[in-house]
Amino acid sequence: MCFFSMLAWANQDFLPPDQAFKPTLVQIDDNTIEARFTIAPGYYLYRDRISATATGLTLNTQMPSGEIKNDPSFGKVAVFHNQLIVRLSSSQPIAKQQAITLKFQGCAEAGICYPPQTQTLKIGESKSPALKQLFGSSSNPTTPDQQFFGGSFFGTLGIFFIAGIGLALTACMYPLIPIVSGIVIGQQAAKRWHAFSLTLVYVQGMAISYTIIGVAAAATGTLLVVALQQPWVIALFALFFVAMALSMFGLFNVQLPNSLQSKLNEASMKLPGGKWTSVLVMGLLSALIIGPCIAPPLAAALAYIGQTGDLILGGAALYSMALGLGLPLLAIGAFGSTVLPRLSGRIMKAVKIVFGVVLLAMAIWVSRPLWEPYLGMQAEHALQFKTVRSTSELDAALIQAKGRPVMIDFYADWCVSCIEFERETLSQQPVQAALSQYQLIRVDVTDNNAASAALLARYQLYGPPALIFYTPSGQEIQQRVIGFQAAKPFLATLAAHKALICANQVC
Repeated sequence: MCFFSMLAWANQDFLPPDQAFKPTLVQIDDNTIEARFTIAPGYYLYRDRISATATGLTLNTQMPSGEIKNDPSFGKVAVFHNQLIVRLSSSQPIAKQQAITLKFQGCAEAGICYPPQTQTLKIGESKSPALKQLFGSSSNPTTPDQQFFGGSFFGTLGIFFIAGIGLALTACMYPLIPIVSGIVIGQQAAKRWHAFSLTLVYVQGMAISYTIIGVAAAATGTLLVVALQQPWVIALFALFFVAMALSMFGLFNVQLPNSLQSKLNEASMKLPGGKWTSVLVMGLLSALIIGPCIAPPLAAALAYIGQTGDLILGGAALYSMALGLGLPLLAIGAFGSTVLPRLSGRIMKAVKIVFGVVLLAMAIWVSRPLWEPYLGMQAEHALQFKTVRSTSELDAALIQAKGRPVMIDFYADWCVSCIEFERETLSQQPVQAALSQYQLIRVDVTDNNAASAALLARYQLYGPPALIFYTPSGQEIQQRVIGFQAAKPFLATLAAHKALICANQVC
């Protein structure tokens, strides 16, 4: 996201948003238009923060998948550089003078994040937004957290494969054993290689079902990312994982209604054994039979995949999990059911407990936006900011601080570089020591409203993060910090400020 950051000493280093992102509407036919964005070099737009609406029309939006940008704090997110074409279609004819409202948000690679933008255009028109249009949405999206499993592509597949083997060690696999014995191998004796190949086809059918689920989870992942910006959604999602963990601990069982499960079993038993096509179909149906049983860990897997936004990884990961789940079935096809170890109830219970613990970890991971800020506020040496949200509150804070050096921190919850600055720089003990003599004021523009616009306009800023410094006499120090700055160069900035202050008064 905005983590490829460098020091910018003057706000002129950044383009205003209407120059960084220029949308134009072009009509393709009576029912289709294109929103074409020209994105300046060094800037990018977030895929999941682009939308279009029109009065009296329902617009269907199509856009490319985008480039995956990895942020050390929030994981992978899809973005666009240089050019973007968003196709907008409607079942009704689109008038030539139809007004379309576009909402979008982007960042500069050098370290600032622009507030969400809103522009209303007519076809063929391109215009710069007025100041009030720069703050059209009060939504504060967060991006996905860093990858839960962390490793490479093939490392992730390996983890999903092992997870599938773990699921096979639970009772979830038991309903499939008679199916493999009777339907896959057939009623007549079959050669070992033929039985194994039929079982492999069966497992492939099951794997295809899970692959489709994985691709769907990845394709709709941005919906999950957007939804998880709301605290109540985060809380419900975390509670869901807690409930799934409790089911793995044996508090209750997740399963299909008996009537539906019976119908699926009857349908499977009617398929002729030993036939490639019927065996493949049976594999597809088997995913439905055992799906509810493995729903808790499957939900955790889909949550992870959904946040990667990677279709290939999503499909491959669920395919690998299905192969792990089907490994004992392949052993049955090759050697018969006697080859399977007889697992004690204690072992199967232990496996379920492991999955339950993983699900509780997922609940903690998902809920981090709710509790992490409070940990920061409770830290023993945390910086204490006076938060303001209007120019009048800022003026009052500046008057109150007279006689002390001041640092004004422009911050927003939707600003990734702000969070990075907080986590990587302001949390460092040497930085906190250097700021101990400062009056710290935080200008919170998260609400993205008219008051936020006025605060940014006052200092001719396009967006956070930005740090403004004042001497004890109330004079602004011209050496601003715009964008993210690591601890070491930031300490050098503070040292330069101290030298300047001491040159004009006794330190």
